[in-house]
Parts: sequence; C-alpha cells; structure tokens
Amino acid sequence: TSTTLCTLTLCLSDNSIDDDGAEVLVTQGTFEKLRTLTLTLGLNKIGDTGATALATLGTLRKLHTLTLNLYYNRIEAAGATALARLGTSTMLHTLTLNLSGNKIKDAGAEALATLKTSTTLHELTLALRRCEIRDAGAEALATLGTSR
Repeated sequence: TSTTLCTLTLCLSDNSIDDDGAEVLVTQGTFEKLRTLTLTLGLNKIGDTGATALATLGTLRKLHTLTLNLYYNRIEAAGATALARLGTSTMLHTLTLNLSGNKIKDAGAEALATLKTSTTLHELTLALRRCEIRDAGAEALATLGTSR
C-alpha cells in the first residue's frame, strides 16, 4: 500500500516494547517516504539492540527531521553509541534524542558528543537527565558547540 504521509508522530510510551518490538517497528514500518518522524517509545524495555535498530532510521533517504523519545528504557553506552551514528546520515538536518533515565554513563555521552562532526545536522537536541553521566561525559558534551 502506498502512503502520501510526509510526517508521522507515533506515541507508544509506557508499554512493554522491547528490543524485538523496536526492530519490528523499523523493519516492518513503511517510513521510506517520510520527511519528519517522531517516535515516542519512553517507559518501555528497549535496550542496546533496539537502539541499534532504531539508529538505522538514519538511512532513510527522505528523512530530514527525526525525534526519538527513548526515555526510561534499558539503553546503555552501546545503544547511545549506535544512536550517535545517526550523525552520519546524509539527509538528516534535525535530530532530537531523549535518552533520559537510561544508563548511558560517560561512554555514551562521549559517543553522543561525536554528533558534532556531522556535516548535515543543523539542529541537535539531547535530553540526558538521570543518565549517570559524570565529569568526563559532561566535558565531552561541552564540546558540542565547537566548530567541526
């Protein structure tokens, strides 16, 4: 079935979606024509494998704006590192990641700080409340405002 949708907002927070569910969303979803996608998957059971699957959304050729609300899941540094690869997308101009309440720690924060090297991102919003980030992670994130 063909769709004319250019923008999709899907809120599935506070359910029991795990890594398999996140993978199904990405592989079974018909998102290839979307320019703007907002997925709210907070308060679920998504871990690093699910975050890695969601990071593949960056390969969508028409997607310019992506918001992933993944607050209070089970994502750790490996998942944050996978999500940081969204910065390599050739079309993504605006990225919002809410990883609040996930234990990404300093290693995850340092990975997310590499988003500053993206050549296509113009707007970046990171929500990292209660992520067990310490001084090293904060120092890395402080470099986001520096030029590439």
